Amino acid sequence: MGQNLFSVLISTIKSRFAPIVTKIRLWTSWNFIRTKITSGVRDFFLKVLNIKPKDKDDYYTIFGWMISKRLAYAIIIIIGVLSFWYISSATSLFAKLTEHNGLRTYKYSSVLLRLAEGKVRILGKSGFLAYEGEVSKGYVTGHGTLYSPKAVTLYDGEFEKNMFEGAGTEYYDSGALQYNGTFHRNLFEGSGTLFREDGTRAYEGGFVAGKKDGRGQLFDLGGDVIYDGNFSSDQIIFSELIGKSPEDIRGMYSGKQVMYENASEDGSIAMALTDIDALYYAQSDGSAADDTVKVESVCVLTDVFRIGEDEAADAAQLKSMLGEPVYEGNSNVTFPEAVSINILNDEARTFKGKVGMDVNAEFTDDIIVNSYDTGYSVYLYTFLRGDLAYTFVCRNKGGKFYFYEISKAMGNNE
Repeated sequence: MGQNLFSVLISTIKSRFAPIVTKIRLWTSWNFIRTKITSGVRDFFLKVLNIKPKDKDDYYTIFGWMISKRLAYAIIIIIGVLSFWYISSATSLFAKLTEHNGLRTYKYSSVLLRLAEGKVRILGKSGFLAYEGEVSKGYVTGHGTLYSPKAVTLYDGEFEKNMFEGAGTEYYDSGALQYNGTFHRNLFEGSGTLFREDGTRAYEGGFVAGKKDGRGQLFDLGGDVIYDGNFSSDQIIFSELIGKSPEDIRGMYSGKQVMYENASEDGSIAMALTDIDALYYAQSDGSAADDTVKVESVCVLTDVFRIGEDEAADAAQLKSMLGEPVYEGNSNVTFPEAVSINILNDEARTFKGKVGMDVNAEFTDDIIVNSYDTGYSVYLYTFLRGDLAYTFVCRNKGGKFYFYEISKAMGNNE
């Protein structure tokens, strides 16, 4: 009898909770949820598309036309839904239709390229393959290769936001190797190696903003080092030669050189460093116990003077760059100036022609100058820059200069 009472109790409880359990099962079933969502979306669109306005506040007035607000909302929603569908479906379809060897291919102006990620191919205006590599967030970013319209590789390496950034290799338009090293914002930066178009190494060392800067080495056509020293803005820092001995300089410069010995001044020499267009003047240091020969000045045999991005080629430009000169006027040539003028005249006539010299030239790389025309006149402009004096040698007042000489400023000689 006790079991019958228990069974009756259980049956009663089940009958009470059965409707609740049934409802919970119904509410949590996928069919019910899907039906509710579908009904809600349908009711929403029916409400939106019920565009019959009831009063004037249900209209927008545009250029004299009254347009139902609900109609406007409906158009916006439809356009949004269609746009979302197009982008999602077109992207996947586009990827399938434009794959080439497993890579998606885009025109450079394609909107879909802005959405691409990973490795792709990009075509230039005329349809040539311009780039193959990684993209991210609408930019060429990561490793990739840039090509010319003639299918020549122009760059291979790292990119960041469409610019060369990091390790890479740049090539001439001919396809010959031009530079291998690091880049920053499309320019050589850090350490790298420059090559001539014939494949020979030209320079190896530091770069800043696309120019030789810091420690570096220059190479001749045979691949031998001709200069090992410091550079700034693509130029050799010639002032670092001042105060050094000829032996010190031989450790820096190993190119062709010609020595001019001034017979009238014992221990005075002018050494032409042919491969770097320079000449240094050295003589015995009378203050030294061992009478060591040291470099007193350096003549740079170029007619352009540069500081960073600025350059000057005549007196007016020099004054604009360096300020007023500490000296300006006619002067008779010094020994290093006379040798420099004659070297320049060997290439093309400058000034008033060569300075007259009486020489013994038994050897082509060691010339003894017995005397020279000390009455040969030039026009000089001397400017101070730090502890250095820069003297620019001109033919006439206000004209262009043909070379310049660097020396320690008076009172700064060590």
